[in-house]
Amino acid sequence: MSTTPQTKLDPITLSVLGGAFKAIAKQMAQVLYRMSYSSIIRESEDLGCGIFFADGSELCESDTTPMHVGSIPGYLEGIMSVVGDDIHDGDVFLHNDPYLGASHTPDLCIAIPIFYEGRHCAWACANGHVADLGGMSPGLMVHTIDVWAEGDHYTALRVESRGVRNDELWKHIWRNTRTATWNRGDTEAMIAASRLGRARFLELIDKYGYEAVFGAGDYWLDYSERTIRREIARAPDGVHRAPTQWLDDDGEHLGEPLRVELAIRVDGDQIAVDLTGSNDQVSTGFNCPFSGSTQVIAYSIIRSIMLDEVTHPTVAPQNSGIFRAIDVVAPEGSIFNPRFPASCTARINQVAKMADSMNLAMADVYPERICAGSAGHTFFVSYSGVVEGGDEYWVYIEVNETSYGGRSGKDGMDAVDCMMGNTRNNPIEELELRNPMRCLQYELRPGPGAGQWRGGMGVIRTWECLTDTLFSGEGDGATGVSPPRGLFGGHDGVPGEIVVNPGREDELRVPAKSTNYRLAQGDVISLRTANSAGYGDPRERDPQRVLRDVLDEVVTIAEAEAHYGVALDLDGAVVDDSRTRELRGR
Repeated sequence: MSTTPQTKLDPITLSVLGGAFKAIAKQMAQVLYRMSYSSIIRESEDLGCGIFFADGSELCESDTTPMHVGSIPGYLEGIMSVVGDDIHDGDVFLHNDPYLGASHTPDLCIAIPIFYEGRHCAWACANGHVADLGGMSPGLMVHTIDVWAEGDHYTALRVESRGVRNDELWKHIWRNTRTATWNRGDTEAMIAASRLGRARFLELIDKYGYEAVFGAGDYWLDYSERTIRREIARAPDGVHRAPTQWLDDDGEHLGEPLRVELAIRVDGDQIAVDLTGSNDQVSTGFNCPFSGSTQVIAYSIIRSIMLDEVTHPTVAPQNSGIFRAIDVVAPEGSIFNPRFPASCTARINQVAKMADSMNLAMADVYPERICAGSAGHTFFVSYSGVVEGGDEYWVYIEVNETSYGGRSGKDGMDAVDCMMGNTRNNPIEELELRNPMRCLQYELRPGPGAGQWRGGMGVIRTWECLTDTLFSGEGDGATGVSPPRGLFGGHDGVPGEIVVNPGREDELRVPAKSTNYRLAQGDVISLRTANSAGYGDPRERDPQRVLRDVLDEVVTIAEAEAHYGVALDLDGAVVDDSRTRELRGR
């Protein structure tokens, strides 16, 4: 927060400035994703932007990926722990050290200090997932032996000093990546977005005055804190524990699942997310940076449960005021808080399972707010190869949509990113234009978990390789060891799977965690993401909804009868009311 004495502002000015803060962050994000080169930022919007106080506290953030924006205070803390007070107007910092606040190595952050009348008062920051950083594998990787194997680390690297650009340093950075052109475009876009944020914030100070702007900033942090504390205080005190869940394995010791334990403690108006009892850190990259990832998910999911923007009567901006009311505990040396120098690049599925566990932990407290077991994972994968006739790689990083569990009064959401991802779907035409791949199939996966409100459907996405291709995946949820959990009588969901050359003699099911798996020209790879769990007794589902699902090929006639107790006539077009009552015992 700022150190400016509180200035009394009228409600209209507070509202205008609050809206202006949000508008700046959103405009920064627009610049970043429209200028970027790599599809993971340009199309998927795997990015974050915002304005932060001089101490690193978050003032405002873009409506993009919570994993990115929520981690930036950690990036800034890491930068300032290295440079101290050696921060000047015109400096530009590049940072991605996962043991100094970064979310993980591929997520680069540009941080530009904002000075007003010679005083360092704030930061403008942008970050995004770049395609490659010269690690052991193009794009993604799991089988990394330590943090250095993940690629280059830039620890509070001053790429511009007092307005003077260090071109030799930039050349060195770009030479040490397989995707130099894309990385150059992406980092320049981050710089442009941050500079725009700085300019807009200074314009706001010039218009309303320094004390008014920072007084409003302090107000909105305090407002968010008061709002979430008020909601936490309404929850029953005590420990709310999620059922034990499991991750498939660490990618090296196949078939040895990893434990996820999570409890939420409510004490008055303070809440804690405790991961004590979860698995020890592992020898691969399947660990999760504490500051840049584990903490961020706790903040985001608690806010989404407590202050849902659709159902809650007031909207509390996402900022560091929210964070003050939430404690996060993860024992050092666990997969959620590894010790240096353990690799921690493949961390998306741990936090996805963590988010799912947080929902399940609060199911009895907020049955009307939470959803049944969601996919709890994503098939985050990369395809890559050397550009024909070139000296760089093409790298396509793909976030395959999963699904959410059924919820009170609504079916689960189909084909969405995991709970803390919020990335967009990539247009097939754009991907085929830029990469030597052909999409053979892209559709919803039938057969979600049955319930009064059924689970959401994942996707089936099938690619043909038009050239020899390296495939890497950071997936989970493919062994069935911990499927999406049904709630209040709902059925469990269906795990995902990855199959190479389906239907051919050389068909092979490959592990969800793979590094540099070689696909030959003409090979086909099919990814089938999990279908989520149902909410409530399936035999309480409206028979007309079941009929609609049959007509839409979401469930079969046999499944309608077996799971829902709904009988249809011979052609499956009409509900047989008499037989349905008989099946349901009514």
